Amino acid sequence: MAAHQVRGPLSSVRLRLELLLDRLAATADADTQREVHGVLREMDRLSQVLEQVLAWGSVEHESDTPMESVDALGVAAARVDSWHALASVRGVRLSLDGIATTGLQVRGSLEQCLDVFLDNALHVSPNGGCVVVTVDESPAEVRVEVCDQGPGMTETEIAHACEPFWRGSAGRGRQGTGLGLTIASALLSASGGRLELGRAPAGGLRAVAVLPRAE
Repeated sequence: MAAHQVRGPLSSVRLRLELLLDRLAATADADTQREVHGVLREMDRLSQVLEQVLAWGSVEHESDTPMESVDALGVAAARVDSWHALASVRGVRLSLDGIATTGLQVRGSLEQCLDVFLDNALHVSPNGGCVVVTVDESPAEVRVEVCDQGPGMTETEIAHACEPFWRGSAGRGRQGTGLGLTIASALLSASGGRLELGRAPAGGLRAVAVLPRAE
């Protein structure tokens, strides 16, 4: 109910701004058009913040969410393909390696986690760097990891990384909510798994989504 009460006014304001922009397009008032475009961008950002906060809240308070099987390699391949264009623009090589394996998750968890990991990795990766996604398994677990060549995190930063709204030194000054890893950790916990963070072999960050392996 609260979500609808917030989403409704946001959608209404956005629609009115878009209608105003259509009317302005027939005028030569370029400054006002730019201002409205700027407000629309802020509306999009506010909507993103709202959706992330609602997603976090729903995961944190949902105790009986149904589980489903997930093709970990297939999801990883789809997310790598989706982020490939942005990686190319930023001069970063994005690669995938691993094996076909099936895990268990709350619906959409692995996809959302990989989007968080890849967004963070591409933000910190230097031009000419590489981000590697690897899918592996053990007798009981499926592991999907993203390794970058950015500055990485200190042990202190890793200890705080999943706290709501917390930002490490690499994330300061960046737009966003500071909830990405918080939501990823909550989704994996709800799926019976966990989020692991550590140093990548090349010195950057290694973020791992761990899920139970489907029998």
